[in-house]
Amino acid sequence: MKRIGIVGGGLLGRLAAFILTESGHAVEVYEKTPKNPDLSILRAAAFTSAGLLSPISEKDSGGKIIFELGTRSLSLWSYLDRKIKKIIDEGLGLLLKGNLFVSSPAEVDNAVRFFNKIGFKGLPLSKSEKNIMEPNLSEKLTCWIVPDEGQIHPLQALNALVVATNKLSEKSVWHFSTRVEEFGPGWIKTEKTFTNYDIVFDMRGVGATDVGIRGVRGEVVLLDPPSNFCLSHPVRFLHPRFKIYIVPHENRGILVGSTEIESQDISPISLQSALDLLNVAQYVFPELSEARILSTDVNLRPASFNNQPFFQIKENLVHVNGLFRHGWLIAPALLLEVFSNLNIPLSDPAFV
Repeated sequence: MKRIGIVGGGLLGRLAAFILTESGHAVEVYEKTPKNPDLSILRAAAFTSAGLLSPISEKDSGGKIIFELGTRSLSLWSYLDRKIKKIIDEGLGLLLKGNLFVSSPAEVDNAVRFFNKIGFKGLPLSKSEKNIMEPNLSEKLTCWIVPDEGQIHPLQALNALVVATNKLSEKSVWHFSTRVEEFGPGWIKTEKTFTNYDIVFDMRGVGATDVGIRGVRGEVVLLDPPSNFCLSHPVRFLHPRFKIYIVPHENRGILVGSTEIESQDISPISLQSALDLLNVAQYVFPELSEARILSTDVNLRPASFNNQPFFQIKENLVHVNGLFRHGWLIAPALLLEVFSNLNIPLSDPAFV
């Protein structure tokens, strides 16, 4: 059994704590924000994300590394979902029914070129197939489905990871609303404590500017759709100017996102961004014209110089960061690669 300290309680920190605790290690997680932070504070990017699990769809922007990590993570998320359901009777909100690409008539040729670039060979859905899958989609759109992709509900999953970890062992402790003043190889210092560990993981996300991380602004809008509206699949709108998705959210909500702006500004969403997101949402789903805007949100994605994930091992200090727009997609496979490099024993054969 190893004693492990984790700085950062976002997606990476929570998932690492669960996997390590399940393998019998004693874990302490330090996070400066509350367990369920509200919209008014800068918090982990995972709280604002759509939770998309789409290795093929992200192949263009992420490249081979993201595709390979994402493909492995799909099966790992399915396994983790089943495992957590056995522990707390509630899963991660995992849905793997496929993702939809949609294109306007004018952009079909661009869509086909994009598919050739990423190696996607799917055929357009027929009108009847489209109506069965998503009856509220605009009739003018051309649609393709990417099988086996999907999404995870971020807020449900983030909470479930903490609850399941607590159920597994009292040896693992969460220090929410606790600011870490300093940390180094094998130690963490807060205002009131100084604690030694066998290994310390730095999983601070955008807070890790000292290891070359920058924040990339993203904006989303949460909608309350009309009562007769339904959405069963994540939808990606293909357009040269936009990378916009429309996805099911908790409590029948519809999340529309996300802008990608090279800025660390976290002021409220701009008028132009809101118009871009909402115009696309209404174009793809005309019935959303009657939706109510529940909230808007802005957050920062943690990005490295080349927008690729990385980990650095310095004695008993390990930095893991740079997940950018691919956090939910790659987190399980990335963590298992890190643990393997550190020779941390894991009890579950599925994690080896």
